[in-house]
Amino acid sequence: MDKFEYLEDLNDERTKSFIEKENKKTEEKLGKRAKELYPRLLEIYREPYVLSMFAYDENNPAILLYGEKNQVLLGNKVIYTPPKDYVASLIWKVYNSKEIGVSVQKKGSDKVTTFLISENSVKELGEMVESPFYFKGELCYVKSYRYSPPPDGGEYPTDRVFCGDEIVYGKDLKPGEFVSIRVFNDLITLTRNKGWRYSELYAGEDFNSLKKIDEGEVIDVIDYVNGLIYQKNDAVYLDGKKILQLDYPVLGVSSLKDSLAVEVIKDYRTPLLFYDLKGYKIGEENHDNVEFMDSEGSSLFLVETSFNYKFRISRKKGEKEEEVIMQYGNYDVTVKDVYIKGDVLLHGFLLSKVNNPKGVIVYGYGGFRISLLPSFPMSTRVLLDEGYSVLITNLRGGYENGEEWHKDGMLLNKKNVFKDFSEFLMTVKMMGGKTIAMGGSNGGLLVGATENEYQDLIDCAVIGHPVLDMLKYDKLYVGKYWVEEYGDPNDPKYRDYLLSYSPYHNLKRSLPKTFVYTGINDDRVHPAHALKYVAKSEELSNDVMLFVNDSGHSIADPESEAREYSYVIAFIEECTSNK
Repeated sequence: MDKFEYLEDLNDERTKSFIEKENKKTEEKLGKRAKELYPRLLEIYREPYVLSMFAYDENNPAILLYGEKNQVLLGNKVIYTPPKDYVASLIWKVYNSKEIGVSVQKKGSDKVTTFLISENSVKELGEMVESPFYFKGELCYVKSYRYSPPPDGGEYPTDRVFCGDEIVYGKDLKPGEFVSIRVFNDLITLTRNKGWRYSELYAGEDFNSLKKIDEGEVIDVIDYVNGLIYQKNDAVYLDGKKILQLDYPVLGVSSLKDSLAVEVIKDYRTPLLFYDLKGYKIGEENHDNVEFMDSEGSSLFLVETSFNYKFRISRKKGEKEEEVIMQYGNYDVTVKDVYIKGDVLLHGFLLSKVNNPKGVIVYGYGGFRISLLPSFPMSTRVLLDEGYSVLITNLRGGYENGEEWHKDGMLLNKKNVFKDFSEFLMTVKMMGGKTIAMGGSNGGLLVGATENEYQDLIDCAVIGHPVLDMLKYDKLYVGKYWVEEYGDPNDPKYRDYLLSYSPYHNLKRSLPKTFVYTGINDDRVHPAHALKYVAKSEELSNDVMLFVNDSGHSIADPESEAREYSYVIAFIEECTSNK
């Protein structure tokens, strides 16, 4: 029996009382310093940041900016600003239309409402609507059912495709499967995704005539040029025939009429490789990290970032010189590539401004094919300026070295990720440094599990919006989406393995000082993961603090993010000053 199960009910008066008590304790310990840090962090989070971009036409990208000004731009022209107390979090290319889809959420919530934006109108499509498009003159979209069953029955979370008011696809989707759609005039392509590692590609002239074209590890539709062009893992296909096999992990492919631009991971950066449609290489460009890439006609639009500049938006057209549309932010920090030999050769980025840091923030994620690549420091900029160093770790479970690297850190290989993380922590300790283990979401699982297994390697731990109860994660909010990554707790094949590393179930006494934070409106990772973990850890007499923000899991607003990280940094300062 789970003694703290009541904390899964956020409306239970005991849960409300627990949160109020814990926040009050944290405020008493860290509140004064957090208030001092807040103005600087607010300034940082109000800086412009690109949340999303796509090629609207050959001359203009559609851009979603976040920060003090949360706006949708067409080129340099503002075309939409969300209402007060709302945040625009994603924009959509609306196929067969000149409209733009915009997903908006109330500050502090993860539930989105999507609108269609045109020059003269704003039309609401509804809550949890994604990927709007037109097909044979009819408005269609994907609707996600995360919190309740779809109207045609079935388990959830799941997706349904609507055209008009009619469901045209999705009744046979299993819980945790999701779809993506791309339309080329009267041709529909639909990718059915099973987690983050396997896809099925269908195409047809309507939803009743969809036929399977291919299946395999991670499929992405690129374009229709003399046939359907799509990417499957590290290869590109034209009408089912492989035309290009890459030697590096592929992050994205864009079509430029008679050529392809391919973004790969090479030496933990993202160069662009250019090929003709016969698969012959015709060029290469070096880039630190291309976050977004999209094309229209012969124009290629890029959004790039690095550790030293925040973003650069540019257009490349044919042989013409690159045109910079917008750029922002510079930061002077020393970056070193660090290689460590553990079970496998590991890589990390060490960011420093001093030779003898007060402590090293060892940051990791290690899951869901997510790669940690060069990106502009946000909250960690404050710590770097104060004399800390930051070590960003590339762990198995990510995609930095391809799909096999991902597989080596998922399901029954998940403990490899914790072992990798421990290698970085051990290296810092052997050099005499103080270690601050830090991670959020799946990275919170990473820190929680590593802390139980390798507690002597950690001086301080920061666990954000975490997944910590591995026997119940699939029953809390949208956890079924993660079964393909972690394994099903109800399957004997995975249950004992999950139990063996579940941070909540393996909590020990005498753990390092730990700061746990979550958002009361986080409807992706249930706050109960954090609440139960802290309650049980306190019962074991561990030194643990909890901060429950009024935020969701991801994008909120600058004020909320600044408030959250002011407590994180105050904790790190307090923890390392006592070591």
